[in-house]
Amino acid sequence: MPAELDHLIVGARNLDEGIAYLEKLSGYRATYGGAHPGRGTRNALLKLGHHAYLEILAPDPQQHALLWHKQLPTLEEPRLIGWAERMNDLDSYAAHLRKKGIDVVGPTPGSRTRPDGETLRWKTLLRADDRDGILPFYIEWDSASQHPSDNAPGGCLLVDIHRTGSLVEGSPPQPGLHLRQNPNKPVQLRATIAGQLGEFVLASKSIPSEFWMSR
Repeated sequence: MPAELDHLIVGARNLDEGIAYLEKLSGYRATYGGAHPGRGTRNALLKLGHHAYLEILAPDPQQHALLWHKQLPTLEEPRLIGWAERMNDLDSYAAHLRKKGIDVVGPTPGSRTRPDGETLRWKTLLRADDRDGILPFYIEWDSASQHPSDNAPGGCLLVDIHRTGSLVEGSPPQPGLHLRQNPNKPVQLRATIAGQLGEFVLASKSIPSEFWMSR
């Protein structure tokens, strides 16, 4: 389990559908968190243990353009689409990843205003390719912002999070190697969560395993 896991994202084509889906699995009903201005999304939240939460993300009908997680309207049912690790210095970590040959976007400021009027602020660092949410993105919360888990409802606990298969990140470890894929060994992110009704699993989309090999 990542030591600094901040939250998991479950995508849904409709927020009410996503809330009902997680309530059926967990026994807890998520509460509305707010909209993400300029990104076209809104969310609802459930607590996921100490200082972590589960975010249900869906298109915001009050915004005209969906600029983040553009696959949301096409999802046939809610599923795991991303996860965030919490960092203290995103600028330094962005430089570290770029030095390793990993293409990232940001850090970029973000915000949302809760129904009680409080505005939460943060910065995110995204991978240019997160492999359909299997690889994490990174978040740094403003020191003046309350963490969303502080008042999220429910009592879910993250039991385990892992990925199957293998993925390639960054540049080849040595010259002459080329990227290959193996669709017979799928890669998937799987999170086991304990809720009021027992344990359940949230899983991401499956993609082929990747590896380096010489010609």
